Amino acid sequence: MLRFARSLLQPAPTSPLDPYRWRNDNRSTGEKAASGARLGFGLVAGFLVLVLAIAGISAVSPGAFAYGHHGPLVSWGMVCLSALILFFTANRWASIGPGFFCVPGLFKSLGVLVFGTNASSTIPYHGITRTQAGEILVVCIIVIGATWRFARNHPTPTTFIDRIALTFFVLATLKQMVIPSTWPPWPLLSGLFALLIAWCVYRWEHTRGRKHHHGSRS
Repeated sequence: MLRFARSLLQPAPTSPLDPYRWRNDNRSTGEKAASGARLGFGLVAGFLVLVLAIAGISAVSPGAFAYGHHGPLVSWGMVCLSALILFFTANRWASIGPGFFCVPGLFKSLGVLVFGTNASSTIPYHGITRTQAGEILVVCIIVIGATWRFARNHPTPTTFIDRIALTFFVLATLKQMVIPSTWPPWPLLSGLFALLIAWCVYRWEHTRGRKHHHGSRS
């Protein structure tokens, strides 16, 4: 148990989004099929974890439906279980998770900024103003910038702080999705703050490592 806890404190290799991007894929057909099956299983499992998290977060929100007499216990149990799964597997989904939330919002906000709003549309994001679309665009750019290091061909390892920040960001974003729209969007802002803290720690450690490397060479 102690060894497992220590392993979590150590940086874990981040699974790349596409390890064969810009490279020749010389794998056999069977290896490609197995890789595709693993990817499909991971996406389905990730979707189920998000559903579990949304169900729990929705139930613990004020005025939400409760799961019977033990509703709060069940709801918080769902949130805690999904948080643990996200935390332990963060290095597996770090390269794709933030993009899953931000890329659709990025294109939608750009569409509103370029083509304007459609007040008569029944689709919620078609009715937002250009100002709101600009705010969404800024949020998406910040998230992508703070997590781009995980989406590269050779992603940076996922540290303990990264696990906490990524897990908190996902749960905070889901919280923002299930509550009525308010300003300022505190859950989303808190998730962004967590990602920025992790990014600042990464940049500080990266800069310190480079200085130490140059110092040892001199």
